[in-house]
Amino acid sequence: MKALRSPRLWLMVWGGLGALGLVYVIIAASVQTSPRAEPSALRLDESLLTGAMAKFDYAFPARGAPQVPFMAGDRQVTINDFKGKAVLVNFWATWCAPCVKELPSLDKLQAELGGDDFEVVAIAADASGPEKAKEFLDRHGIRNLALYSDARLRLVSEVNTVGALPLSILYDKNGKEIGRLLGEADWASPEARRLIESVIEGAQ
Repeated sequence: MKALRSPRLWLMVWGGLGALGLVYVIIAASVQTSPRAEPSALRLDESLLTGAMAKFDYAFPARGAPQVPFMAGDRQVTINDFKGKAVLVNFWATWCAPCVKELPSLDKLQAELGGDDFEVVAIAADASGPEKAKEFLDRHGIRNLALYSDARLRLVSEVNTVGALPLSILYDKNGKEIGRLLGEADWASPEARRLIESVIEGAQ
């Protein structure tokens, strides 16, 4: 009992605990992951969200693209198949009046910016199937958008908890969600172009 009251003993105990704490801090600092070099949705400029893009919401936190497949012609793909380029995924349907109004601006955006660094992936979230979706696009003069289909509504159900259309989600070249816009927007507007070019160029 006398040993337990020894100041020297308690000094050694507290000193040992302090040393253990210091070792823990050093180890934690050494294994901490460094900041990612890839673009981050959280560093995008709020000043880009004006005009036609005023309703665009940045992802917080940044989310990876879901691995739910959809159809590109007769083959299955996922959003991650487009890694290496920025992608604007747009969900639309033949019964959706705002989609009809929005699609020409998406078609124009694809014509102006589409290529190795960017693509508009307009997915028909429509149970009527890809044939009806193709007829719809042809009838409305949409020439630059490839036909993608989610007739079983699996992908749109995964990403769209609200259930309304149209829904547009912007992903960076690493498949991370930059943000989304629910409802109709003018994607051929200068504001939309500035936002998308900032992602293409990695201007975070």
